[in-house]
Amino acid sequence: MANAQVVGIATNPQGSLYYSVGTAVAGVVQQKGGLTARVQPMSGSSAYAPLLNRGEIEFGLMNAMDVVNAYTGVANFKDRKNPDLRLLGVMFALPIGIAVPNDSPVKSIKDLKGLRMPSQFTAQSTIVAVQDAVLATGGLSIADMKPFPVANYVKGMQSLGEGKVDAALFGLGTGASQEVNVALASRGGLRFVPLTTTPEALAAMRKVFSSAYFKVFDPAPGLAGIIGPTAEMVYSAFLVTSTHTSEDVVYKATKAIHGNKPTLEAASPSMKSFDPNTMNEASVVPVHPGSERFYKEAGEWPPKKR
Repeated sequence: MANAQVVGIATNPQGSLYYSVGTAVAGVVQQKGGLTARVQPMSGSSAYAPLLNRGEIEFGLMNAMDVVNAYTGVANFKDRKNPDLRLLGVMFALPIGIAVPNDSPVKSIKDLKGLRMPSQFTAQSTIVAVQDAVLATGGLSIADMKPFPVANYVKGMQSLGEGKVDAALFGLGTGASQEVNVALASRGGLRFVPLTTTPEALAAMRKVFSSAYFKVFDPAPGLAGIIGPTAEMVYSAFLVTSTHTSEDVVYKATKAIHGNKPTLEAASPSMKSFDPNTMNEASVVPVHPGSERFYKEAGEWPPKKR
């Protein structure tokens, strides 16, 4: 291992879902792929997408919308194309919803109108669209709220625990959601607001975030705030690389990840949703040749639409 190639994996800040998953992926790539992997937490993917594109870091976690925006240079990456980005594969399904203190009178998304909510997400601008997609299921957007500007969604989650907002966007099962659940103990902890799953609500959500879908979550250890069967929004998070990372390195990483779900799951509860058979999800962004080589060997080519 002394002369193994060192690769970096960019993630969101410590306490975030991406950091937890990045740590699990780094462990597997190192133990099973023969690469020395280090997690590098940063403020958000808006900060590390350009570094990935230039080959200054080998890997990074990006959601399905973010990577397309970065690659094509639209929305939060307007006029900043990152044409050298390539996909390794889907790491996990990212479940996300809006949560409130358990004693809040809010029972549905519609009830949030006029309340204080985190906004702007300056270091994680895709989160603006993610939050708007969730709100759209109840016919709302951030324009209907009292905005409270934050840098990233971990700060947004923490602001609910600090009483600065009335509701906030949370990743299910994140370290920050557990912490806020404890901080809100005097108010009965955290509670996720269920989404309406009508065809109209799905269409409204997909108008904002085209590859998102609904999933019902049941109470489980580690899922703070899910107090009964609760429908929330889910979308894919990819491990992204670039044309600057060698085919050999990406092949080794893809193979190590694909073959070691139990190890990944043990290291991060978020990887319970990891499915090796759906890693190769179709996107506007091309698959890296190293991953393509592996998927062809595994009989999982071409990429599949969700």
